[in-house]
Amino acid sequence: MAKIVQTQYRENYGAHAWDGIGECPQHWKNKGGSTYVVVGNASDEYIDNVIQSASEYSEEYIIHRKDVSEEYLANVDKEASIDFEPWEDRTYIYITAGSGVNCYPITEVRKSAPQASMRAGLKSFTKTWEYASGAARIAGDCGSFKAEYLFKNGMVANSEEEACKILEHLESRAMA
Repeated sequence: MAKIVQTQYRENYGAHAWDGIGECPQHWKNKGGSTYVVVGNASDEYIDNVIQSASEYSEEYIIHRKDVSEEYLANVDKEASIDFEPWEDRTYIYITAGSGVNCYPITEVRKSAPQASMRAGLKSFTKTWEYASGAARIAGDCGSFKAEYLFKNGMVANSEEEACKILEHLESRAMA
């Protein structure tokens, strides 16, 4: 079972100068949003708890969701063109079955968009975060993180530091 979930992200510009005393000034601006492919057998309420967040400073909330088929998932790169802009990164949230409220393990995978503007030499990237629960994701309490950068020449970097070294090497060769 999977869903496409689209969100709106807003920032409260009034909170930037707030000293934390009294009521926070309200001056909200829409700043975009995200599109997620949520994979796993979780209720809409649980998905809300995994994705939505709110504070005096910012909020992200779901504005649209739809169920998608197993066939959609099997062909997600082709099918996703319906739900994603060509330049938009693909974010997948995998919810593993668990017990209790808000304690399913969460894996979030962000893949570069097929038509993303990439630095010269870089073909794509994938970043993966693992969280103990939806609450841990909202809190930013990541259990593990890994990154993989694929270059047009076939080289692979498994960290940002490695990717920077490869990019520097490619740029130095191009300058020579």
